[in-house]
Amino acid sequence: MPETDAVLRAMTNDGAFRIIAARTTDTAQAVIAAQELSGLAAQDMADLLTTAVLYRETMAPSLRVQCIVRFEEDAGQLVADSHPDGWTRGLFQKGSGEAPADIRKTRATLQMMRTLPNSDLHRGVVELPENGNLSEGFMRYMQLSEQIVSMISVGSVVGGPDAAAGGYVVQLLPEAAEEEAAMETMTKRLEEFVEIRERLQASDSSPSELIEQIFEGMPFTWLQRSDIRFGCQCSQLRVMTTLSVLNRTDIQELVEEGEPLSIGCDYCGASYTVEIAQLQGLLSAS
Repeated sequence: MPETDAVLRAMTNDGAFRIIAARTTDTAQAVIAAQELSGLAAQDMADLLTTAVLYRETMAPSLRVQCIVRFEEDAGQLVADSHPDGWTRGLFQKGSGEAPADIRKTRATLQMMRTLPNSDLHRGVVELPENGNLSEGFMRYMQLSEQIVSMISVGSVVGGPDAAAGGYVVQLLPEAAEEEAAMETMTKRLEEFVEIRERLQASDSSPSELIEQIFEGMPFTWLQRSDIRFGCQCSQLRVMTTLSVLNRTDIQELVEEGEPLSIGCDYCGASYTVEIAQLQGLLSAS
């Protein structure tokens, strides 16, 4: 049976480590198509989407998160949203240049945001390394902003029949005995999993195979599975709600233009039409 996008969790039976692994291939391909990306920009978007999914599953499984790669010099940004219902979306916002910025050549920051249970917003920002490696940036964020030592790798191959996208987060748990020795052992083991693109291609990005390979020889227990998909929260209702906050003068001007209003979603490309009668209804309600 073909693999589908999902997140899998597992924990070693001695309570020393937990792992969260994700397949995001189909979601990434859908976002790349919606944003009309190609080449390195498409690969960076795929990796950021995986980062957002793993971040949510690690820190806030029941809450929405957003990850942003913001380029310096007004060079644009990449945005990835991950929702607890499983839908994930991405946005490429072009900067002042003709071509998309390259995180390997343009300095950038990684901003991670998640909603807290009390509805406050937790935000952390780290500089991406000069090589633009998102895995390293994600690990840096987890250590500096969340104070959680994590071993992380995300990777993708975009376009073509062998497209792949996914990644993992491995964390040492408080229950671990002989913490330093356990960490040293896992760090050594994960040297073979720093670059995972070939592994993802060989396994159709299977998160279960990735977990089995990383925990090989270590008794472990499977935990939760969560499905992932490309999705967006845009709707006709949201469009009307947004328009309803305009002042009467602005709405009246739209009515007087005499043409239905066409509004497109920057994330998924969906198009919504607001008829003149609907605009007049907003005037009546205000």
